[in-house]
Amino acid sequence: MPPSMDAVSKENEVRLRKGTSLNERLVLAGIAVILCLIALPGLAHLANGQWLGIAALFALLFGCLLLGAALFERNVVWIITPGEILIGEQRPFGKLHRRLIRDDEVSGMRLRKSIGKSVEFTLVFETESKDTLTSPPLPDITQVRKTTLQIAWLLQLPAPELAENPLDAANPRIRLGKPISFKRVRAYRALVVLLACSLSLPFIYALWSGKLSALGIAVWSLGAIMAFVLIRYLYRTSAFWIVHDGAIRFERLSLKGTTETDTVSGDDVEAIDVESGGRKDSLYVITIRLRTGKKIRSPPLAGKDQTHAVQAEIIRRLRLNSSGDA
Repeated sequence: MPPSMDAVSKENEVRLRKGTSLNERLVLAGIAVILCLIALPGLAHLANGQWLGIAALFALLFGCLLLGAALFERNVVWIITPGEILIGEQRPFGKLHRRLIRDDEVSGMRLRKSIGKSVEFTLVFETESKDTLTSPPLPDITQVRKTTLQIAWLLQLPAPELAENPLDAANPRIRLGKPISFKRVRAYRALVVLLACSLSLPFIYALWSGKLSALGIAVWSLGAIMAFVLIRYLYRTSAFWIVHDGAIRFERLSLKGTTETDTVSGDDVEAIDVESGGRKDSLYVITIRLRTGKKIRSPPLAGKDQTHAVQAEIIRRLRLNSSGDA
């Protein structure tokens, strides 16, 4: 996008963006090219029907899809100012297309909530010509209410019905993750019992029949390690946070299948950090480091911007400084 369309937003305008930066496209294209180059030699085995040739074909197709996404994905910017919406769309190496929508052309606006890997909120506009326009996602997950009302005011439209957003800063409590229910506890215990039985019975049978071998021990050990990793993963992802003004209540499944609860205040916190998944669209977690040295990790959040927005709101509610130190 031209520099004029990428400038810092002013108070009397709202900017919504969708797309990837040039650096991200280059990284994606590089991964795609490397994947294709690795897959090409394996295509020689395709004629014989060998699994290596089939795997190489799928790898090549996947690499081509990644390359296509890097080359042809659109960048979209909406600039909403008093009385109008300026929409800019551009593909890499393509021409910038602009469209201007005046407020008298807009017949209605509604807020739409999408649930996938992450929760996103977009605005859907209906025009007098019966067109439907969907905006890029609202940028700050903790300011959906404020941004929606600001856009309605700029376009002189009635405020739309607000969708439920557990992360909105306007809520007395913001919630991360899902509450620990009796069904989750029962399912967790059933999984632990199933894993224990599936690992123990073959091992006990081998001991009883005298057919225990080094290979059997190795396979059993690998299964035990995978079961332990799965249980630890379920333990870490079962967290439920309730952030009040001045304190956070934590709930999670214990390794014994019971519910653990704890509450900390801002005075207990040493720092609040974000652990990155390495890519823009990877899962992130917020890590709270207590003065006792203990670390508490949040439920996974999708997107770097969303995670940092939630981190900033938690820091504000716990009355910490911007660096996360108490």
